[in-house]
Amino acid sequence: MKVAIMQVPYPKKGEALKCLEWQIDELKKIEKDSVDLVIFPENANCTGYIDLEDMKNLIKGAGTEFVEEIRKTVKRANCTVMTGLMTIDEKGVLRNQLVVFTPEGEEFAPYTKVHLVEPEIAKGIAAGEGATVFEYKGVRYGAAICFDYYFPELFVDYAKQRIDVMLIVSHQRQERPEILDFVTRARAFDCGCTLLRCAPAMYTENVGGKSMAVAPDGTVIADAGGKAGVLYCEIDPEARFMRAASFGEPDRIGDYRETLMLSRSHFE
Repeated sequence: MKVAIMQVPYPKKGEALKCLEWQIDELKKIEKDSVDLVIFPENANCTGYIDLEDMKNLIKGAGTEFVEEIRKTVKRANCTVMTGLMTIDEKGVLRNQLVVFTPEGEEFAPYTKVHLVEPEIAKGIAAGEGATVFEYKGVRYGAAICFDYYFPELFVDYAKQRIDVMLIVSHQRQERPEILDFVTRARAFDCGCTLLRCAPAMYTENVGGKSMAVAPDGTVIADAGGKAGVLYCEIDPEARFMRAASFGEPDRIGDYRETLMLSRSHFE
């Protein structure tokens, strides 16, 4: 599977439109059949908002142009886009979600952020209910958004549901790169499959960034570092961490996630 992970430049105060323009420009550059999956970070339709009203105005205004460009791109380029979006339903309820756009014209939001931070709670944003697996073209996906990243039990839940690819769309604008590297690799091991993380680049390479693709054993497949740009990589959704179940048992080499799941079942 060919993947493009968008490490967008995080906008300075009052420059949210520049971020949306960057994203739209990158969508227009995608050529037909060049990639299978494109990923944008959390809140991609309102990144850099100033306050609640500004966020709503972006979602309903310029953010809709970004979403419309996604719809055009998935059909023109024959690819799938998975992006973080802040959504507003017919009752005015805000949700921080992962939204999927397919070349077949499907649009669905399979995951809503579970672990909200205090500013989100203060804005009245509604939380999700847990690990939600979704399937597309035979691949089972799990998703997490930003603060969810720090709760390993969510990723263990996804492991139990035997996902193939884990997506993390995020901001994490003040986390150190070495922490992002360490935890991302650990989360790939927790869920026992390939993990794709997408986040914006900040004004300095000392914080944020680190969009990554990580193999089930924690090996880094690709790493965007701290600079804005598009991270291209190829992954195998069927990849698993294969090893002997225990020392000296080469006849019991297999998917280590299944070994862990079997052991957990004895204590549940």
